[in-house]
Amino acid sequence: MVAAHLAVRRATEQDAESITHILSRSFYLDPPLMWILPDDGERPRLSRAFFRPIVDMVLADGIGYINEDRTAASLWMDVDVTAPPPDDGGMFRKQMQEALGQAAADRFSILDDMFNEGHPDHASHAYLMFAGVIPERQSRGLGSHLIATHLANLDATGRPAYLESSSIRNERLYRRLGFKPIGNPVELPGGPRLVRMWRDPATAESNAQPTPTV
Repeated sequence: MVAAHLAVRRATEQDAESITHILSRSFYLDPPLMWILPDDGERPRLSRAFFRPIVDMVLADGIGYINEDRTAASLWMDVDVTAPPPDDGGMFRKQMQEALGQAAADRFSILDDMFNEGHPDHASHAYLMFAGVIPERQSRGLGSHLIATHLANLDATGRPAYLESSSIRNERLYRRLGFKPIGNPVELPGGPRLVRMWRDPATAESNAQPTPTV
């Protein structure tokens, strides 16, 4: 029997609150989120407001994963570069403004614009938006196991993957999972640097790598 912390399944809309809780806790000290929400005292509350609309969007239009003991989660969107870019008429950013306040919403818009400007358009792919593990369960290999669950599906269908890495530690993990830097980094004004990373679908031989600990 697989341990609950390693038993990963597709998330449903009923998991939205749990995923919001996981991501808001695991990203509390993440440099981009700290740049968007610089007030340490307000960040716990506002991070939940930040993540909830993203979680709802992905569970409606993308793919989410959660483990059985609800300590880790990931959010993926499928990107079809042959389709017109989605346009919600600015509703999502308006939702962020109402949830976070004008200043934080403006910083989020800057980040979102920079992400969109550099997003690869040479091939359709899966986009890893977020993957998080609550602090007390980190450094046990759960994060890499969670991400590898969907990478195995992508390998089986021959689909590439893309993400932005917010730290050197995460970049090392993603490299071990087969990602490589692509294009120019995202340099947030007065904020952190994020590395864009791309992963071609792996063959069984090239994917046989030790599982990293995170």
